[in-house]
Amino acid sequence: AGELPLPAGVTSVRIEIDNGTLDIAPLLEGASADRVTFEGGLRMDAVDDAQLAQLVSSEQQFVADVDPDEPTVLRIRGPRAPEGVQGMIAYEGHVRIPADMPLEVVVQNNGHVTIVGRRAMSRVRTRRGDLRFDDCQGGVKATTGQGNVIAYEHGGDLDVRSQNGDMQAFVVAPAEKVTLSTGKGTVQCYLPPELGCEVDARAETGRIGNDFGFEVTKPTAYSSAMVGARGGRETRVLLRTAAGHIAMRALARR
Repeated sequence: AGELPLPAGVTSVRIEIDNGTLDIAPLLEGASADRVTFEGGLRMDAVDDAQLAQLVSSEQQFVADVDPDEPTVLRIRGPRAPEGVQGMIAYEGHVRIPADMPLEVVVQNNGHVTIVGRRAMSRVRTRRGDLRFDDCQGGVKATTGQGNVIAYEHGGDLDVRSQNGDMQAFVVAPAEKVTLSTGKGTVQCYLPPELGCEVDARAETGRIGNDFGFEVTKPTAYSSAMVGARGGRETRVLLRTAAGHIAMRALARR
């Protein structure tokens, strides 16, 4: 467990780890808003005992500095294997930052990321791992090389992409764009029933269904497409899968 101060002039945070599982949430009520807190543990693995010993003796804390190329960004880096050591360090734990501070998360290799309660833009990139967003109202842009993506109670723009994985999004307050795109997997997008929007949905191999009255065509024997507009066209909805089905559904009225 520990905390890192937010220096004066910093307006956003970037968290970088090699491997691990991150649960990111707002600061606890009453906590000072000028810091980032973290609590968790490490997993380590190496090709032999000698290299594992080097991992154990290496730096095992988060370190922070202001990005020299972007002086308004605080860069927080997790533990990583020393140069030349054939091994892996994975951080598994919780990170809390101010909900209204823009955030970027970069997982270089393998890692799952869960983000809750954000009120500013969140950007996430992982080479492999599942992504989950809950009550994020400031917009999300995220990519995973392989993994499932789910967004609950979402507000703002949403742009999530996976090379291989299912997607499900419940967008209660759409902004200008909703994009769900996967190379292989099912896409489910839930939107307010009264939403005015432009829609472009395409399944190279798969079916498309919707609750909004849009016509679905079959460009080829195996593909499906749904293109159209309704209402004021406030939101552009882009849905893609190379192999899988697409559903654009109406949220239940509250």
